[in-house]
Amino acid sequence: MSDDFPSDVRLVVEPILSERGFVLDEIQDGTDDGGRLLSVVYFRSADCKIQIYESAREGETNCMIAPLDAPNEFGLRSTSKKWQFLTRFVKRSDLPLEGRLKMARQEYESYDNPLEWVKACIEAHFDTAHDAMLNMQRPPQSA
Repeated sequence: MSDDFPSDVRLVVEPILSERGFVLDEIQDGTDDGGRLLSVVYFRSADCKIQIYESAREGETNCMIAPLDAPNEFGLRSTSKKWQFLTRFVKRSDLPLEGRLKMARQEYESYDNPLEWVKACIEAHFDTAHDAMLNMQRPPQSA
């Protein structure tokens, strides 16, 4: 776990979020309900939110996207169910699940700093995830 995760997020990831119109919304730095370290940094834009988190329980650093009305709560434990991984909206390869998981783990571990992986994930998948998430929020159009 990072000694100062929020500062690291602001240094590594915030610049690419700022380019996309995001501003810092909130920092929750402490422990989860089981006493394990959890740090979540929330950013807000005109039409959605992003959270960057480091979770000792999950053993990972990652990011999630949600509509503006999503509460600022850790996405994996959120009762609103509005927080989604950016990669949820990306076309999946034809590999079996085990192969996809292995590839994902290898990609994640290829970065010395997990926040550099988060930055790369945002750069690669934000536009697709953003568009899909906004489309999920629109009411269906009648024919």
